[in-house]
Amino acid sequence: MNTSSNNSYGFTLVELMIAMTIAGIIMGAIYTAYITQQRTYLVQEQVAEMQQNIRAGLDMMVREIRMAGFDPTGNAGAGITLATAGRFSFTQDINGDGTIPTAAPFGGEIVAFGFSNANDTDNDGLADAGAAPLGRDTGGGFQPIAENIQAIEFHYLDSDGDATTTLEDIRAVQISILARAYREDGHFTDTTTYTTASGVDWGPFNDNFHRRFQIKTVKIRNMGL
Repeated sequence: MNTSSNNSYGFTLVELMIAMTIAGIIMGAIYTAYITQQRTYLVQEQVAEMQQNIRAGLDMMVREIRMAGFDPTGNAGAGITLATAGRFSFTQDINGDGTIPTAAPFGGEIVAFGFSNANDTDNDGLADAGAAPLGRDTGGGFQPIAENIQAIEFHYLDSDGDATTTLEDIRAVQISILARAYREDGHFTDTTTYTTASGVDWGPFNDNFHRRFQIKTVKIRNMGL
């Protein structure tokens, strides 16, 4: 007796195609969500790194610039030695011996902030290669204090809050600092204009790098005493 039946259980070709289509849609959605989350993670990682770079650089500069001209004996002649848009240097009699070293080691009593000459050949505060380490020089060359900095500006104010370039009149420094991500994001275009404390515009760069910008005013406690 033949027991075969046309009603045997199984999948038809149409059902199989529908199942494969639905599975493909689901897998595509999962992959898209993964890629989006991965891209977001990478962007946030770069943003956090830029913010940390700015914070680290500013923290060190603020702490030391406040001490510019520190001269407890009044005999060392400590003060500001260079004040340009791209570089700021000063002396401080940290050990209170009444002198500032004239030869290395300087013991932190002669300090300069900015880009090294190799990274900013014209000393305009803009990294020649697009971004570079911001440095601190105490006699042994510029040592990095913040990575991937695109631009730095030092803007100087007198006791009335007016801009000045006279070293003896400087009572505060406004630091404008621009950090740039270490790699491009093809899904982003930076169209922002960043205006420094002196009114100079950086950008818009119209490229694919994320950036972070900050201005900090530092009062110099020991100048004018």
